[in-house]
Amino acid sequence: MKVIKKIFVFIAIAGSFFVGSNAFAQGGNTASDTGTATASVIASLSLTNTADLAFGEGIRQDAALTVAPASGGTFTVTGEPLRFYNVTVPADATVYVYIGTGSTAQEKIWMSAFNFSTSELSSTTQGQLSAGGTDTISVGATRDAILGNQVTGAYTGPYTVSVIYQ
Repeated sequence: MKVIKKIFVFIAIAGSFFVGSNAFAQGGNTASDTGTATASVIASLSLTNTADLAFGEGIRQDAALTVAPASGGTFTVTGEPLRFYNVTVPADATVYVYIGTGSTAQEKIWMSAFNFSTSELSSTTQGQLSAGGTDTISVGATRDAILGNQVTGAYTGPYTVSVIYQ
């Protein structure tokens, strides 16, 4: 009988432990769910100069000359099809062509009023890539008047056009 009592007491204690454990498990209310992480990779945007912005020949004391984008420099843009991009052209008083060292006024000619057009979109600030992922940017600008004592020769200088996805 003592053995049966001990077994009964053991079962009662063990049972209360399990009942107590269930009480703790039922006391909290938890839930979980699973989300999905996503990512996209698009084509890099690139820009390639395909024609220089040429102002032709001039003589001393020629007036300022404007070249429209339609007959100016050109760049090919490639990237993700149908995406919009912003275009930046040089600000006034930041670009000049030069001869020699370009250290004197007579060795440089300033460019201003840079502007552009694109083949896919009519805008003064942006372009859009075609369904094939390309576009053409045409750049125009104004060459300042040629000085009366301008050094003769071939003048060259870089200008930068930048594009960035919207």
